[in-house]
Amino acid sequence: MFRCEYECGSNVDVLDLGTPGLDLAPYLYGADLVVIVDAVHAEEKPGTLSIYCEADLVAQRAQLRLTAHDPGLQESLAHLRLSGESPSELIIVGVVPESCDFGKGINPSVLIASSVAVDNIARLLVERGIDCSCRHVPLQTNLWWLSDNRSKFVTPQSDSQSRVPANNGEIALGQAVPAGQFEN
Repeated sequence: MFRCEYECGSNVDVLDLGTPGLDLAPYLYGADLVVIVDAVHAEEKPGTLSIYCEADLVAQRAQLRLTAHDPGLQESLAHLRLSGESPSELIIVGVVPESCDFGKGINPSVLIASSVAVDNIARLLVERGIDCSCRHVPLQTNLWWLSDNRSKFVTPQSDSQSRVPANNGEIALGQAVPAGQFEN
């Protein structure tokens, strides 16, 4: 979704890594800034969007492990800290899912929160001096995981195609915005 609405300079990698486990470490190795976008476990309604920093992860305010098979972000970071090569800054943009069961589609409130997350990622990058701007013509999304019927694809509706988010409606680090409080 991010790549469809925004473009960044050549020094930015936007990757979909799935669930890499400890294989996540090479992607984090020595990075200045890492933004991880994923489902998070929180005692909030599905569709709640939160932005966390590494301290929140360490203090377990941000929990990415939804099942025993989810990525080992904390373990990867621990290995990198031991070698002195952990990222300078880590930000986690998380949305509370309705379900992580296979075969379930994405709840509409989660899809709306995902669009808001995309805008907030762009804002976070721009605030850190990273070249990130809206595409003049958004790319067509082709995300298999957005559809209950995997043979058809859906395009999420978003008003973010015309601007990088301004200060109104932004989400600060450590702030959770409950589902239903987004304007789309």
